[in-house]
Amino acid sequence: MEVLVALAVLSIGLLGMAGMQLFSMKSSHGAYLQSQASYFAYDLIDKMRANPTGFDNGNYDTAISSIPGGFTNCQTTTATCSPDQLATFELTQWKCSLGNYENDPACVAPLNMTSVLPNGDGVVVRSGDDVTVTVQWQVGINPVESIMIMAEL
Repeated sequence: MEVLVALAVLSIGLLGMAGMQLFSMKSSHGAYLQSQASYFAYDLIDKMRANPTGFDNGNYDTAISSIPGGFTNCQTTTATCSPDQLATFELTQWKCSLGNYENDPACVAPLNMTSVLPNGDGVVVRSGDDVTVTVQWQVGINPVESIMIMAEL
């Protein structure tokens, strides 16, 4: 009888440990996605700082569920891109890498982008020299999660 009680206690303890491990893995994955979203937001802000003409002309402005069309691929060795073309290209690259557009023709053939965030998307809002970059994604059946980075350029 004592063996059965010890086995039951051990089983409950192992189930509790498995539950804690599962919770830890979910939390770790959520933190990974949040760090990736932060990286993408800061990466685009750095690109805007490096291209002030494209920023001032509003070529980095974008909304959720929109992807810029008709861009010049500035990665080719023969490409000579204007600041506006470079901004459109970088914004397209950014939107494609977020995840919501991985099957979009603008992302598949010319850019060969790999997405990171599940159902990821982003928005850039400019107000004078201030910019707000928001990246959002969805994990499982949870509501949309997002991170917002504000910067002055």
